[in-house]
Amino acid sequence: MKLYGISGSSRTKKIIIAAAYAQVDLTVEEFFPRGQPEDVLKEFRKKNPNVKVPTLETPEGCIYESNAILRYIARQSKGAKLYGASKFEEAQVDQYLDWVSTLFEPSVFPYAGVFFGYVQYNAEAHAQNKEKAFKTLGLLETLLTGENHLVGSHITIADINLVCLLGLFYRYIFDESVRKQFPNITKYVEKISNEEQFTRIQGRFVACKTPLEPYTGTLPVFEESKKAEPKQKQAPQPKKEKEAPKPKKKKSEDEEEEEMREAKAKNPLDALPPSSFNLFDFKTLFVNHPSKKEALQTFWDQFDPEGYSVWRMEYEKAEGEGKILFLTSNLMNGYLQRLENFRKYAFGIVGVYGDEPNLEVRGCWVWRGTEIPAEIKEHVSGEWFHYKKLDVKNSEEDRKIQEAYWTSWNEDEDKVEGLTLRDVKYFK
Repeated sequence: MKLYGISGSSRTKKIIIAAAYAQVDLTVEEFFPRGQPEDVLKEFRKKNPNVKVPTLETPEGCIYESNAILRYIARQSKGAKLYGASKFEEAQVDQYLDWVSTLFEPSVFPYAGVFFGYVQYNAEAHAQNKEKAFKTLGLLETLLTGENHLVGSHITIADINLVCLLGLFYRYIFDESVRKQFPNITKYVEKISNEEQFTRIQGRFVACKTPLEPYTGTLPVFEESKKAEPKQKQAPQPKKEKEAPKPKKKKSEDEEEEEMREAKAKNPLDALPPSSFNLFDFKTLFVNHPSKKEALQTFWDQFDPEGYSVWRMEYEKAEGEGKILFLTSNLMNGYLQRLENFRKYAFGIVGVYGDEPNLEVRGCWVWRGTEIPAEIKEHVSGEWFHYKKLDVKNSEEDRKIQEAYWTSWNEDEDKVEGLTLRDVKYFK
């Protein structure tokens, strides 16, 4: 099965984590509909007419809406009882999935959204939203008194759904004073977030020391495409006599063969000579390998410098950028999302490094060909992302650079080129 979604989204993460508990094979394709070309969106509408993610592609067809996908994954579970251990527990799981969607999220999001730049800040409204959010958190605090799980004595998709959401708040806005106010919720989130299936997907649980400040700037407005103006009726024109069609010029065999070659090689990278290095197989190996250093050694052993090349990337910040982590992560994600059509030809590790208010977006890539391709050069932000070619076959120093980026995954702990890793993403 294949999941289309945004890897940093809690709605995507909860499905990936549920699949890990259920021992269900799941491949994930990074996909963000906004900004995609119309031909890509047209194809995606066949999977989800709403053109939303996450969307799950199964042998029987596609499923959308994240909780529907969660339920489907739970039903595929191989003994994990993710949907409860009885019909009554199954109903309780449904109860809490609906409760989070219909009561918890609408109560908490208007408050939390201000910190992440999703809700426009207004001091009076923010105070009212905080009161409403904390009232709902108080209800959850009571529900979790003496309990480690929402349903029964084992983890279910009800827990996975809620903890993936709360984990984001604990990392960025719930400081020690909030955590002390809700000790049952804090214990619940810490315990489940540190289970192996969670840490494998999203790293170790980290609670913030200093919370984000509410974002008080003006939020961007995404305009819907304008509807075409109705055409004014024109007076009927006298019909012209149809001209006899001109006879088509018969193409030579050489011309037809040339056209076929051009149609086949729509992307110049497809026309390159065959390479001994199989990028798809390596992506699969690297993403699933428990030791990234061993996987990287495999890369060096198999790498074909005539067919592929390795590049260090660094973003040139504009004034005012790189000050807030979530905004810098959004900038990084926006860049990657507009490279959707490049996934077939590339693999990269891209992250946010450093400390607020001086964060950097950097990374290390391998892609088809030995030069910078059109996808990178013609990117809408291409002039601000600078690439330097690395000679990983012959330069030990260049290998160390690649190793630092590709094997560092412990956020807030690992350092790369002297800067602490804050957020990291695959491009695969």
